[in-house]
Amino acid sequence: MIFRIILAIVAFSLSGGGAEEARAADKDGLAVLDKSYALVIGAGDYNNGWQRLPHAVGDAESVAEALQRRGFVVDTVFNPTGAVLRNILEKGVNRTGNAADRLIIYFAGHGETVSEQDKDDGEELGYIVPVDAPKPARDMIGFLDRAVSMRSIVDAAGNADFRHVLLLFDCCFSGAILSGGGNEAAINGGNPAQPALQFITAGGRDEEVPDRSIFTYCLLQALDGDADLNGDGCMTASELSVYLHDNVVRRSRDTLHPLYGRIGDPHDNRSELTFRPEPLIPSTHKQITDDPKSGYISTDLTVYRVDSGFEPRIPDIEFTYIPAGSFQIGSPYSEAGRDDDEGPQQSIRIRAFRMQTTELTQLQWKQVMGYNPSFFKGDSLPVEQVSWNQVQEFIGRLNAIDPGKGYRLPSEAEWEYACRAGSSTRFPWGDDPHYYALGMFSWTDVGTTGDTHPVGRKLPNAWGLYDMHGNVFEWCRDWYHDSYDKTPTDGSALESPVGSQRVYRGGGSVIPSWEYDARRCRSAYRCRGRPTSRYYDVGFRLVKNPRQPSG
Repeated sequence: MIFRIILAIVAFSLSGGGAEEARAADKDGLAVLDKSYALVIGAGDYNNGWQRLPHAVGDAESVAEALQRRGFVVDTVFNPTGAVLRNILEKGVNRTGNAADRLIIYFAGHGETVSEQDKDDGEELGYIVPVDAPKPARDMIGFLDRAVSMRSIVDAAGNADFRHVLLLFDCCFSGAILSGGGNEAAINGGNPAQPALQFITAGGRDEEVPDRSIFTYCLLQALDGDADLNGDGCMTASELSVYLHDNVVRRSRDTLHPLYGRIGDPHDNRSELTFRPEPLIPSTHKQITDDPKSGYISTDLTVYRVDSGFEPRIPDIEFTYIPAGSFQIGSPYSEAGRDDDEGPQQSIRIRAFRMQTTELTQLQWKQVMGYNPSFFKGDSLPVEQVSWNQVQEFIGRLNAIDPGKGYRLPSEAEWEYACRAGSSTRFPWGDDPHYYALGMFSWTDVGTTGDTHPVGRKLPNAWGLYDMHGNVFEWCRDWYHDSYDKTPTDGSALESPVGSQRVYRGGGSVIPSWEYDARRCRSAYRCRGRPTSRYYDVGFRLVKNPRQPSG
């Protein structure tokens, strides 16, 4: 079986007499360390019999960016050979060891379990696989010479005297190191001065993880703060395990079941990894080549690298006139596939405005911001992995260089009014109970590739707007509330009372069709997310003052 694995070791060094200096207790007594380091490794270009993994390096880059936004100093290495991988793990883990430091080691690539009948000592052990390792069935000696075992990784972390260690495996992995695991997890746990060695896997031994990883998708959301389950401003490994288990099981439709447990003596392993999930000031990002002679290169990158000579310019954005009118927001109780937060229906009066004809593209974002945050890359693809807060920064800059246009996000009512284009059925073209016409207007369709697509390639709605029912979801201006009881009837955004999540609307094509129901492309369907969160299926489109000429 082909495995795809992501490994992370998150370690707190709180050893010796320096523990008090290394730890700054917050209001709940949780440890907050002074410095945070991460080594992020992605292996996808396999060349010795293993299937290539086209998304492994991209996943590693996304995790690196997520950690940078939390103040980590991140080193990256992509497509390492066995020699490079061993050198980095042996020397990289030890080079930053400090009584006030936290370390994350993340690996994205192939994993393999060598069974007892394949090894002389009869032990079953898991390995991470560099790009030049042969398949063990073809060359066991060559495989063991290049691959790195879980025991070696755990020993490297232990020898570096890290106090808290967490292993994250995005695979259905097994082996002696992981024996004795379980599913128990407490939201709060342990004295941060005590040791901890914990693991989370994406599923059980006989469950196969797809290359387009649900586990990593949920992990990125967790790192954006969604796994702070008790709302205390900190995220523990136990909270992370509960969040990943619940969300991966749901999104995989009960085909993957993440496991959580501890490694070693439970009497000496009673504490918790703890860190604050909210984004911090971006920190230094270094890239390491796969040349063993080069070591750690001092090429410094920020989270979003912008050329020193960059000058923002007004992008060429087409707008469509949306006439004034009235409509019923939400869905009737009789609508098939509706959710409870789509009511009660309210009559809303909308003033005329202009809405962007397509979702904002990556080229248009780069022309204003100077960098591209997207997971999927392409100038004509919709920009994604932009938080609601980042979108506000983009809008502020665009209004500064192109004043008087009043660029902004649409209110939720404006978005649904424009999406419906005068209709009152589930879709602008009718109820379509069997979704026969959905593929003409939306990328969220049977056979979707799990990628985003160039904007404006499907049919538009009656008012000339493209991709309103599926390419990426789109941020709106409103705070999310679970009913329309307090929705303004004049079409403005619901901005008071303040909530914890912002609304986004429309369908998405990133999560494959076996998870993503076509019903979520309905005009009334609602989603929400934290304003700091970034998702690779959420982008946006702009609106502006109605008096401006089209385009």
